[in-house]
Amino acid sequence: MADNASTVLLLEDEPLIAMDIELALKAEGFDVSSAMSCFEASLWLNRYRPDIVVVDIELQDGTCTDVAIRLLKNDIPFIVYSGDRQSFHVDTPFAQGTWIGKPAPPEDIVHALKVALAGRTLAKLSGNA
Repeated sequence: MADNASTVLLLEDEPLIAMDIELALKAEGFDVSSAMSCFEASLWLNRYRPDIVVVDIELQDGTCTDVAIRLLKNDIPFIVYSGDRQSFHVDTPFAQGTWIGKPAPPEDIVHALKVALAGRTLAKLSGNA
């Protein structure tokens, strides 16, 4: 992983979507790791701590609810990138993430990540994190 790059974990099981997002993030200087299943994401999170995560709610092996709970417990921000309607997830951990509905251009995800990370940096500087 690059020294100064923000680390992004991308949870997406559609290869072409994952590739588009990963290329856009890398072009902006992010260090990106990808997982296509909740199990794979959990294994990755056992070894590493990302700065932020992009989560598709439904992956190959089911819903990423446990992953989202883990992110919240560890104070790791996340972007939900899903074809589900946001209103379906009001009472779930996914409601705590920034929501981007599919389809959306990768640039929207890049922008959301930058905004979330900038807000996190400001909170740390002001002592609110």
